[in-house]
Amino acid sequence: MNLQLLASGDKDAAWELGLQYMQGLGVPQDPAKAEQMFQIGATDTDEKGMVGMFYARGYLPANLAAVERWYSAAGRPQDYFDLAEAFKAAAEADKSVESKYHPKATAIYLKLLKDPGQPQARRAQLELGNFVIDGIYSEGSDEEGRARNMTWARMIAQELLGQKEYQSAVEYDIGNDDLPADKAMWLRNCERAAAYNIDNAQHFYVQALNAGNARDFTGYDAVAWTRLNSQKVFADKSLLAAMTSSMTPQQRAEAESSYHGLLKTHALNGAYYVQDDPLRNPSPAALAAMDQDDPDVQLREAFSMEHAAAQDSVLYQRVIATYRTVRDHSDYDFRFVLGRYALYGKNGVPQNRAVAEYWLNEAARSGSLRAQQLLDEIRSHPPERR
Repeated sequence: MNLQLLASGDKDAAWELGLQYMQGLGVPQDPAKAEQMFQIGATDTDEKGMVGMFYARGYLPANLAAVERWYSAAGRPQDYFDLAEAFKAAAEADKSVESKYHPKATAIYLKLLKDPGQPQARRAQLELGNFVIDGIYSEGSDEEGRARNMTWARMIAQELLGQKEYQSAVEYDIGNDDLPADKAMWLRNCERAAAYNIDNAQHFYVQALNAGNARDFTGYDAVAWTRLNSQKVFADKSLLAAMTSSMTPQQRAEAESSYHGLLKTHALNGAYYVQDDPLRNPSPAALAAMDQDDPDVQLREAFSMEHAAAQDSVLYQRVIATYRTVRDHSDYDFRFVLGRYALYGKNGVPQNRAVAEYWLNEAARSGSLRAQQLLDEIRSHPPERR
């Protein structure tokens, strides 16, 4: 039937035939004929992007030139981001072509930064952060270049740590046989994940504010956080409109002040910390007294050095190395310190040996030797407060 429709010039039939030839449905599987049919039938951006995805994900034989051709034909920010990811994957799969494809990926990421209003811009910054940390790309060794490098490296380190903290918040919210539900710990970890710009954490933190389950320091924190998240999450745009539609001019001004307070906190402290977070504007002595193996503390200390590091090559390398450590070790370092805090009742974490063992076991399963050593120690000796 599709062959008959194709003979009459039906492009939808060509698209369907392309899918059939690609999968071998009703016709012999034939990637070359699939490509031929897609050339006729892929007429809109969605279809062109899909063909690029077929090549990128192996539904059609590996062909990076075809990936580039189809994603470029689709031409949306998401398509270009996916093309950059394909170049990056090719470089990682074959080191002999690494020098060819990493620059192509980098060029796309940099191009995407020119439109900061679309979500791929932030994703591009995160990928550039990985490239900076891995020594694949640098904005330069002058003060401005180093500053951008450190910002991107911090973003990816915060993203990965924040995702782990949000996951732990969810675990505390749900609870299980080994980890009892704890709404206070849910809030603690959700706030920190929200500080690191994790979309879901910010969304559910707003819900906690609206329900009166989180402290509203300014009276307009829910509006400020919703506005922040609405720039990334489309659904929160409607929520923001509903929250502000009936405000008086005075209320709008106060909500605006609360929002700009969030932006100022980020500029001064490197993250959107809530007002009672110990990492918000700590004194040098207070920061130095915190646990230095806590990845949250490591991030805050690295940020505190960024200004000077932009002018000091040795300090700059130290900051990048710290962001590398947090990025690479956040999976188990966060669980390790969370377990240790639960063991001794520190840093806002209630003392609970069973909970401590839960997090230490999770860290040990992720590869933390320190977690396994501490588990062995507490199983042979009763814990003491430290």
